[in-house]
Amino acid sequence: MNHTNRENLEQRFDDGENVLDYFETNIVLSIDRLADLATLLNLSALARETNLNVQTLQTKIRRRTPLTGDETRRIIEALKRYHLTTVQ
Repeated sequence: MNHTNRENLEQRFDDGENVLDYFETNIVLSIDRLADLATLLNLSALARETNLNVQTLQTKIRRRTPLTGDETRRIIEALKRYHLTTVQ
């Protein structure tokens, strides 16, 4: 079985195949948790690593606006690249 990715997610789902490998199911990153970590993280560097607009990221944290699924995935992937994770 191939790994599910952005290009084949929809087709695999439509074909009834398992697509859970696309989603990180053991790490949950809420905007509240990210806000708690914001004092420890360099948000500009995190935004660069994830190709997110730093002002958008800062505004979402300040307003506690939920992250999209894609934003969450990108942030978690960036943290993992540096062997970091969050716990609740």
